[in-house]
Amino acid sequence: MNSWLMSIVGIVVIGVVVELLLTDSPMSRFVRSIWAFFLLFVIVQPIPGFIRDIDVGNVDMDWDWELIGNINTQSATGLARNTEVALANAGFQNVLITIQPDMQSPSFRAQSVHVNASAINVTNNRPNINVRTEVIRIVMLITRTNEDQIHFFG
Repeated sequence: MNSWLMSIVGIVVIGVVVELLLTDSPMSRFVRSIWAFFLLFVIVQPIPGFIRDIDVGNVDMDWDWELIGNINTQSATGLARNTEVALANAGFQNVLITIQPDMQSPSFRAQSVHVNASAINVTNNRPNINVRTEVIRIVMLITRTNEDQIHFFG
């Protein structure tokens, strides 16, 4: 740090001497610009070292878990409604979806999905369709979950 300050003082002193020797010519403007750039370079030289010394590995995030819980619950409700709409568009009416969010994660993830198909009304015209398999496939696609996270009732 001390050597850095001495470098700045030395550059400024040399700059003053050069300024006294320069005349008012177009070349002197060019020399002043180069000298100012060199001075700026000497001033900012230690900044990368300061940035490298900053340790962000031990930063403890202070999450607002109540807010995150509310957001995750609202996200789960919206995703459940979107899944019900997707199922209805695929020809599976009256399927109720309930999504349990993972409350231990600051970003939304579905922990489990409950599919209540006890009052299902199949309106698509595809013969020999396995309703349970097709509903689970659509739910997995929409909610981005695995089959072991889906609990099918009905």
